[in-house]
Amino acid sequence: MTTNYHLRTVNTVCGICNANCGMKLNFMNNELLGVKGNKDHPRNRGYLCPKGKAIVEMFNSPERLRHPLKKTENNQWQEISWEEAIKIIVDKLSIIKKHSGPQSVLIHVGQAGVDKQFTPYAELFANLFGTPNFSTAGSHCHLSRVIASSYTFACHPEPDFANSSCIILWGNNPASSKPTVLNMINQSRRKGGQLIVIDPRTTSLAAKADLHLRVRPGTDGALALGLINYILQKGLYHHDFVEKWTIGIERLKDLTREFTLEKAESITGVPGSNIEQAAQIYSNSTSACIADGNSLELQSNGFQTVRAISILQAITGNLDIKGGALFTQAFLSPLEMKNNALGMPAIGQNDYPLFFKYSGNAQANRYADAILSSVPYEIQAMIVMGSNPLLTWPNAGKLRQALEKLEFLIVMDHFMTETGRMADLVLPAGTFLSSYELWEDFDSEGRLIVGLAEPVIDEGECRSNWWFWKALAEEMGYAADYPWQNESEALDARLKQKGLSLEQLKKFPIGYVYGKWEERKYLKNGFATPSGKVEIFSNELEKFGHEPLPFYSPPVESRESSPEIAQKYPFILSSGARTREYMHSRFHNLHSLRKLCPEPLLEINPFIAADLGIEEGDMVRVESRRGKLLIKAQYNPDLDTEVILMPHGWDEANANLLTDNDDLDPISGFPASRAVLVRISKA
Repeated sequence: MTTNYHLRTVNTVCGICNANCGMKLNFMNNELLGVKGNKDHPRNRGYLCPKGKAIVEMFNSPERLRHPLKKTENNQWQEISWEEAIKIIVDKLSIIKKHSGPQSVLIHVGQAGVDKQFTPYAELFANLFGTPNFSTAGSHCHLSRVIASSYTFACHPEPDFANSSCIILWGNNPASSKPTVLNMINQSRRKGGQLIVIDPRTTSLAAKADLHLRVRPGTDGALALGLINYILQKGLYHHDFVEKWTIGIERLKDLTREFTLEKAESITGVPGSNIEQAAQIYSNSTSACIADGNSLELQSNGFQTVRAISILQAITGNLDIKGGALFTQAFLSPLEMKNNALGMPAIGQNDYPLFFKYSGNAQANRYADAILSSVPYEIQAMIVMGSNPLLTWPNAGKLRQALEKLEFLIVMDHFMTETGRMADLVLPAGTFLSSYELWEDFDSEGRLIVGLAEPVIDEGECRSNWWFWKALAEEMGYAADYPWQNESEALDARLKQKGLSLEQLKKFPIGYVYGKWEERKYLKNGFATPSGKVEIFSNELEKFGHEPLPFYSPPVESRESSPEIAQKYPFILSSGARTREYMHSRFHNLHSLRKLCPEPLLEINPFIAADLGIEEGDMVRVESRRGKLLIKAQYNPDLDTEVILMPHGWDEANANLLTDNDDLDPISGFPASRAVLVRISKA
């Protein structure tokens, strides 16, 4: 008997994060054997981060979920078929809808699904079912920044690193979160561009920067207002642009006047001379861009902090110019939605109406309170896709109590997770290798690019998220609203709205150029704001009862706001910074990545550690008002003596046992996980 072996190499695009790195995969029949970067792909030019290199291990892992699992009465897992799993879900949801109403079901899509093509179909299902409680990772990642800049100049811009003469990385460390950006930063540097890094820690990029502002966690808003005040008082702003294209400049001058270099230094810990130098470099550059990171929105006043940074870009005339903040938009139009909701408010809608108005989504950071209190109504069930809330949402202790109260919990993922272990049903998700995905990009020449990543392998019982929502919709009686026979047909229908098709995109393996970025588009039609200008003073924010100008308020937990808490919990913990090895809570089970980053570590200044009798490698007890954990100490002499750092997403030391979901940003509802007061002691 002769065995036929079929060797093949296929090109695709990595779907782990949004860097869109091209990769080449080697298969023997249906077995994935190897991976390497695609040197011809414009995004990464052959580079792959550790996560990309671990694709083979991830795909072939014996720990992969391969079949739907049902929890039995004695808390054991029983393999079942997809047909049985879908039937259980349909029966449970139908009963819950009948007795408690559709609003009692929560549907959440995590980071693994945000900006992916299946997410709108999950939202469509929520709308057809009648629940207003659809949410995404946008509840605590990226969306607050998008909304804040949109209420300023109607979009969230992309930094044009390659063509910039001054780059500010503000709470953003692309060396860990998006290494492909380093090529563009290096292009700028080779042409004489200057680099400013604003970060509490000395990152690898901060060590190479022209200027590093080591800001105290939670005080970025004061730093932004200090920079704005200096630029305004010294007349370094773009007078012509400000006069023609902004409203509220005089009020801004009045607001920021108190933020002298001395005051900004006293709040932020950044020397006034460094703030002055940064303002001079930034405002005198021919073009400048700011790459703002997630850490800015994960503060108790994060929304207004991003507003201030957006205004800083505007008053210096760096909007929609080459080398500045580019105005781009998503390639695909939103999926048309039907809505069968019964008029019930979404969770968080009344508390954060601007967040809901912009996103149409519930605020997931309020789910735990709603479940435990039954306010504004009872919550009975939750479907979680590509997310591990117990490790990535704030106040994990409270959240665990809430999930225990649910009547029905479904989790769909690649591996069994901490949240999955609490579920009634756990479903095996396919990877990006078995689904259709679009990727978008723009290059240094301003060309707008869209590309297609096709399915390259059959994953058997591991089904795509799109397949799940289609199958569930059909069994629930919504087949007419999911008229597409398969995933490719659904995507093709949306591409036709843009005059393209799947077959056309297949002919462009490294991307199809569908347009070219145009500079200063506002000169034609103005800004897409109510006034048609950059709204330094926002009437919309004022109408909703918020401060119409960006303002600084100290962190809810701080010496300034809560001295009695600070006395008991004297250290500022900043948690959640990304590493190249992992994607939040994902892939900690892969051995190749564990070798590179084997465990979570608490970074602490050695002088403070010595005072507390803590040696490097000792186990440390970290406590906040919400909870406590044990974690190993690592010395970091560059840290401020009152600041400690730790990653999130680890089972072994869950940082979100310490974070809070009560004192959220008043506009976006985002948690303040980057500035939490804690106390530490040797375990």
